[in-house]
Amino acid sequence: FLTLPVDIMFRACASVVARNARRTAVREQKRFMSSGASVEEEIAEMNKWRAVSAIAIPACAGFGVYTLANAEHPHAPDTAYSYLKIRNREQFPWGGDCGLFEHRDDCK
Repeated sequence: FLTLPVDIMFRACASVVARNARRTAVREQKRFMSSGASVEEEIAEMNKWRAVSAIAIPACAGFGVYTLANAEHPHAPDTAYSYLKIRNREQFPWGGDCGLFEHRDDCK
């Protein structure tokens, strides 16, 4: 067991006590509402935003469901241009005219 001089131990304990005292002093402070208004005004403001949220949340959710339910994406028809799907070889090593990751009905 190491023995430390008494003054070092006292300073260490005093710093720990001072640090804990500062933390408890900060915890005990009361935080007031930021606007500085009376409690009744704050309650009225809270109830106003509660009502706005009660209307806005279902409206946004309903609009989202409506949008997703009626979403149609136009698909352009595949045009057979002469420069598309040019094959300079007879077949792929695995046979057929389809690429490795192509899965069509006309592939072998």
